[in-house]
Parts: sequence; structure tokens; C-alpha cells
Amino acid sequence: MTDISADPWRQFIQSGRALRLEVDRPQLTATLQRNTRYLLVTGGICAVVTAVIVGLLATGIGRAVTFALLGILLVVLLGNVGLGLVSRRRVRKTMAVEGTFIEVDADGVRLAGVPPLAWAQTLGVVVSDNRATIGAGKALARRLRTLVYDTGGSLNSVVIGLHDMRTVRTAARGPRVASLDLGMHDHGAVVLNLDVALDHEQCDQVREALRAATALNNVPFRWTADNGTVARATLEMGRGDPLTAS
Repeated sequence: MTDISADPWRQFIQSGRALRLEVDRPQLTATLQRNTRYLLVTGGICAVVTAVIVGLLATGIGRAVTFALLGILLVVLLGNVGLGLVSRRRVRKTMAVEGTFIEVDADGVRLAGVPPLAWAQTLGVVVSDNRATIGAGKALARRLRTLVYDTGGSLNSVVIGLHDMRTVRTAARGPRVASLDLGMHDHGAVVLNLDVALDHEQCDQVREALRAATALNNVPFRWTADNGTVARATLEMGRGDPLTAS
């Protein structure tokens, strides 16, 4: 189904059918390859900068400002390596999923490695989509943003608030790509990065299936590109409150 307008999806969900998607393995393989190249290049530059610093220290020809600038550069590079490793771990965990990555129907949501999430226990659903920012800003900013995204970063995610997060955490098994760590006490939020595993059209299909299924079950739904809205909504649901942020 390629028509992602609201009415066809409402009919689709209401008829008892489910949107069921597996991970896009060619996309994941390509992302992992780009991530490997990125880490090798960035790690190599780190080694060169470190060698220069050591050489300057050994010869005593460096000035304080030189060491400061090289030190800042090294810290930035190491931070990028760290981000690259986090993205790599996310991609590899996603590649380990066998079968269904996400399934949405009138009863709830099923995610790889997570027990079924029934709409009756759901506080709200937020779909965060910042993919349009890839083309925003100046040339350097665009290139850096694209590089981070192409090596495993995510700009399209789903946050599902739950009444009983403790039970979900306890029952989670196997390869799991969703984060179950947000929340307080028994409440919390499941966070799933969609665009790491799915292509653009599939991400849109998930959004519309969630919109239709939540509407049928009177569960609050938000679709936003505002990170502040996502943060407020996540905090609300983490406290055990139904979603109200817009």
C-alpha cells in the first residue's frame, strides 16, 4: 500500500489487518559500510593529531596556542568517533533482528524483542520526524548532518508512553532495537528509531498506521518536527500522565 492518506489507513486498520514490516537489510548493510569507513578515517585523523601533539611535546617547538587548538581538534574528533560507535551499535542491533521489526494493528504495537504493547496500556504516541532538516542550513552544516545520518544517525523516531513499563522491561527478550530506559517508577516510554531500519516510504506507513490505530482506540497521537514537543511529551508520559503536549 503506497497511499498513506488518513482515510485508507483507518479502513485498513479497522478491517483487522496489520502493517507488518521487516528491516531493510540492504539499507542496513550500506549504512554499516559507511559507518566503518567513517570510523577508519576519523580514527586515522585522531592518530595523526595525537602523533603531532606528541612530536611537538618531544621537540619543545610547540606554543601554548598550538597545543590548545590541537587539543580542541582532538576532543572534537574523539567525540565524533564516540558518536560513530553509538550509531554502529544501533545498526548492528537492528541487523540482528529476525522477522518482524514493527507491527501495528487495532490491538496494539509489536516490536522486535519487546512484548506486545496494547493500546489499553498506552498513554500516547509521538512520531518525531526531522528528516527535512537534512537539506537545511549552510553547505558545511548540510554535509555534516548528512554524514551523521548516513552512518547510522536517526531523524525519525516513535515514542510510546506506557502505564506499566516495569512489566515490559521484565518481559523483553532477544534482539531489541527499542529503548526501554526512559521513565520513572512503573511508567515510561518505548523509543524506536524508524529510519535506521526502514526506508522513507515505510517510515511514513508506520506513522499513518499509528495515527489510524490510535484514533480508533482513543489514544493521543502527535506528529511533530519539534524536539521540544517530543521532550515534553516524553516527560509527561514518563510521569504516568496521558499525552497532552502539542
